[in-house]
Amino acid sequence: MEARLESLEAQLEMAEESKKSRFPVKISGYGDIGFFATQGDGTGVRQDYGHATYPEYGNYAWVFYGDLLSTAINSRGEAADLGDLPGVDRYDGVNSNGNPTFLVNELNLTVNAGLGEHALFTSSVNFAPRSGSEFRLGDQVDADVVQLEYMPTKDGKTSLFVGKVDSVIGIEYKTRKANQRFGITPSLLARYTTGTAVGIKARTKLFNDHIVLAAAVTNSTFVTEQFHFYREIDTNPSKMLSGRAAIRIPIGSGTFEAGPSAQWGTQDGAPSGKIWFVGVDAELDVWRLDIKAQWLRGKSPGYDETETYSLDLRNGGYVETNVIVTPEIGVLGRAEFRDADVALTTNRLYITKNWRATAGLRFVLNPHAVVKAEYLHNGTYGDMPNIPDDVFTASAVMAF
Repeated sequence: MEARLESLEAQLEMAEESKKSRFPVKISGYGDIGFFATQGDGTGVRQDYGHATYPEYGNYAWVFYGDLLSTAINSRGEAADLGDLPGVDRYDGVNSNGNPTFLVNELNLTVNAGLGEHALFTSSVNFAPRSGSEFRLGDQVDADVVQLEYMPTKDGKTSLFVGKVDSVIGIEYKTRKANQRFGITPSLLARYTTGTAVGIKARTKLFNDHIVLAAAVTNSTFVTEQFHFYREIDTNPSKMLSGRAAIRIPIGSGTFEAGPSAQWGTQDGAPSGKIWFVGVDAELDVWRLDIKAQWLRGKSPGYDETETYSLDLRNGGYVETNVIVTPEIGVLGRAEFRDADVALTTNRLYITKNWRATAGLRFVLNPHAVVKAEYLHNGTYGDMPNIPDDVFTASAVMAF
């Protein structure tokens, strides 16, 4: 009887501990293994030798046209090759030189740990095996998310975050990881909206979840780390302000969500000068159909003394459709464009007028294994010469 009583007391104690935390410790992640092949040398940018194409920019030492990240090969947004451009020392993690290549795109490890009934700690680390040189390992480690989420209300509809947090700009950040993304590659706009930043964030749902509000105060923009406009550690006393407001409408068993988002603050790397982004997004998710769209503009002045890049994102947008044909088979289509200038003092200028059409196929082997393939057709418009830089890429994602 005493043994049975002790056993019952132990079970009661375990049950009480379980009630205290809605979030037990959970370790998850995925492995993403891929293959890709490209046109040409795998680069999406060309030099304007002698300013023959753009003589009006003769005041710049080097002028380039195209898009460095247009030849994306995986969900990380890595380019097949960044090229050997003059006047810059740039790390090229893939550097395929146009050769068809097998690649371990990413290994992800995510830890979620409950800290009482109203708090959740989340960390996500990415590992990317890459080629080394001169006896150095080329492997990369990326601390992607490190955050504490506090939910002060019983309904769990309001959250306060602190740490390295997800973006609040647009909607693509919600499916930026390889195990979340329906297809493989990010959009041409993803570099501006899917990064994570260090700071604080708040999110709430109101009026029976019909209104969603989010805001953040961070060191940096939500630009991805490999692009010019991101800093992990703040370089000035000002902080970046970001926000999004959306309306969510139930449609049958699905939803329609749409709203504006914006970001504003002193540009990273400069003591003054404001960088800003503004855009709208929408998503219709019904039955086996998901249609999403986003439009974005942005600008930053740069700063000559610290050699900080300037940006003029005149327009950019995409429309993507995902269709689940059967529980095992899905198809994807995306159309997009980006019109932007990126410059560093009068040293170098990148001119982009790119469009891209992407077709994709996915096959679900089981709930933990998905095989995907995409073909990206890159093009230019206006007075920009065409660059042969189409991409075929495939990915096998195994989640645990």
